[in-house]
Amino acid sequence: MSPKRELNRFFPLVMYLFVIAVCLGACSLGPNQGPAGEPKRTDEYTLNSERRDLNERVTKRPESFQKDTLDEYTLTAMVDVSYESGVDRITYEILVNEARVPMVNVIQSFTLDPNMINRIDAGELFHSNVSNTHEISLGPDKEPLGLSLSRSYVLKPKAEIDSNILQRYADMYIKISYGPNDQRTEDYFHVQAEPSLRTIEYMKSWERD
Repeated sequence: MSPKRELNRFFPLVMYLFVIAVCLGACSLGPNQGPAGEPKRTDEYTLNSERRDLNERVTKRPESFQKDTLDEYTLTAMVDVSYESGVDRITYEILVNEARVPMVNVIQSFTLDPNMINRIDAGELFHSNVSNTHEISLGPDKEPLGLSLSRSYVLKPKAEIDSNILQRYADMYIKISYGPNDQRTEDYFHVQAEPSLRTIEYMKSWERD
C-alpha cells in the first residue's frame, strides 16, 4: 500500500481521536468553571445591591469614603474625553493592580458626583463588573496582573450644561471588594480621576467660552 493511501486510511481515525480529546478537555473544566478555569461566583453581590450601597453612601454617608490608597494594592483612576459620532464623550477608568495580598473574587464598582447626571446623557452614573459570572482573582506575581473597569458617557451639548462641570467631573466614588464569602473586604474611596491631556484641554475650553 502506498504511503498516501496509508495516510488516507488513518486520517479519519486521527481526526476522531482529536475531537474526543478536545471534548474531554472542555468537559474537564466543568460547568462551574470559566475558560481559564475560574470558579463560578457564589457571592450574593448584585447590580442592585452594589448600586444601592454606593448611592446611599454618596448621599448619606460621604465620610465613609477614604481618600488615601492602601498597602494591599494599587488603585488608579483616569478620565479622558473624545469626539465620536458627532458627540463629545467622557470616559472613566479604574485599575486595580500591584496586588500585594491574595485578592479573591475582585468586584469593582464606581459612580460619579450626583450632579454629573445633569451634564451626562445617561440614565445613571453607576457602573460595575458585578455582572461577571466567574471570579476574577489577583495576587502577587499572578496573572492577571491587574483588573480594570471603564465606562464612556455622552456629554450633553455645552449649551445645556454650565461650567460647574470643571469642579465636579473628576470626582469618582469607588468600591473595591474581595475575599471569600465569609470574609469579604470592602474598601470605599473618593478620588480625583487623573485627567488626560485631552481632558485638560477640553475643560480649558469651558473656561474660555
